[in-house]
Amino acid sequence: MAALYYIRNSEHRPQKDFAINNENQSLSSNQLQQQELVSFLYHRFRFGIFITLFVSSLTSILAYVELSIQGRGHWVIGWFLLLLGILIVRWRGLNQFLNLDNKAYFPYQIWHTRFYIGASLTGLMLGLGAALLMPYITLKLQIILHSLLLVMAAGAIAYLSTSLRVYITYLLTIMMPVTVWLFLQNNSETYLLSFLYLFFMTAGFISVKRMSELLNNALYYRYDNETLVDDLQRLLQSVSQNNKALEKISLTDELTGVASYRAFRVHLEEIWNSYHGNNLPVSLLKLNIDYYHEFNAHHGQQAADRYLGEIARLLSDQVSHQSQMVARLHGAEFALLLPGVSCAEARQIAKQVIKGLADKKIEHRKSPIGPLLTMSVGLGSQTVRPGASSGELLVRVDTALKLATEKGHNRLEVLEA
Repeated sequence: MAALYYIRNSEHRPQKDFAINNENQSLSSNQLQQQELVSFLYHRFRFGIFITLFVSSLTSILAYVELSIQGRGHWVIGWFLLLLGILIVRWRGLNQFLNLDNKAYFPYQIWHTRFYIGASLTGLMLGLGAALLMPYITLKLQIILHSLLLVMAAGAIAYLSTSLRVYITYLLTIMMPVTVWLFLQNNSETYLLSFLYLFFMTAGFISVKRMSELLNNALYYRYDNETLVDDLQRLLQSVSQNNKALEKISLTDELTGVASYRAFRVHLEEIWNSYHGNNLPVSLLKLNIDYYHEFNAHHGQQAADRYLGEIARLLSDQVSHQSQMVARLHGAEFALLLPGVSCAEARQIAKQVIKGLADKKIEHRKSPIGPLLTMSVGLGSQTVRPGASSGELLVRVDTALKLATEKGHNRLEVLEA
């Protein structure tokens, strides 16, 4: 269940390549992240399938005792056999995954989709089965059934929390049919219980959304930092063997002439280590050109590249010290690293950059927010204290930039530690 949600965030992050042992393949940090999340789903699924089988068996026995008196016992048997067939198919899929020859590389999208379909069908069987049983069972058994559904939905957090998409689908399919049935009974008690179900679904969504974000952020920076260390190690080995190998690792963005993403990350770590324990601020701006893809498609690649160079020069004009750096991260996203600059001073620099771009009056006919080319800016500032990491600053700046785009683009958002 490879948090495809999230990982939505990872689409805007620069990706690193990992070499895969014994394979002529390389994987980006995002692909490795998604693979680990899918693996987490399948390895936890063994626990989930036993819980589902136990709860469904217990429910079937209780329901069969009551419905057999009414001559409807075959309903329960048919429902249980259908659910058991789905679980058997999912169990075979689990064994196929666990027996994969190459765990370092596998098509995680396909395996995620299989898991999503299996979880959806299981939840639908449980939810619809409970809703269809309700009119024919006693109040006492209804209460037991409600309790078991809530336990199933809550327990799923333990092994579905890495994918918001899968968990929400499972939660809706297992709880919404009974919620609708309760609402249609048209009395105050069932209304109250249906609202309790809705509250539980909302609480589950909020909890799993937060858990998914935290997990994906942790995995992203883990692989990102591992890649940076590997790059530096390979660089040192290449220097000792052949100086010409240095040409393979470029520290300058060819299009704009400013620093590359790799150079930016190395410099940020150097600054962070040199400032460590001095309680000095480090400010960071991330700037993204609004609706750049639309601009590129309408005005052409050549014009788009030329204006990227102008924006890089606009940012470079703000550099006043050799420790400061302008870098092009990827696409139309730039960074301006400002060591020793306070948040208030960095805010003024950001405003000057935004104004500088506005003064250029670059036409953008496909922008939904205005006739000119604009940018969204996220600013983060943090004092380098013992125990703090540069990853915290990067998360803060990413969040600020995300807020700027979500609030309508062409604006500055600030998050200060």
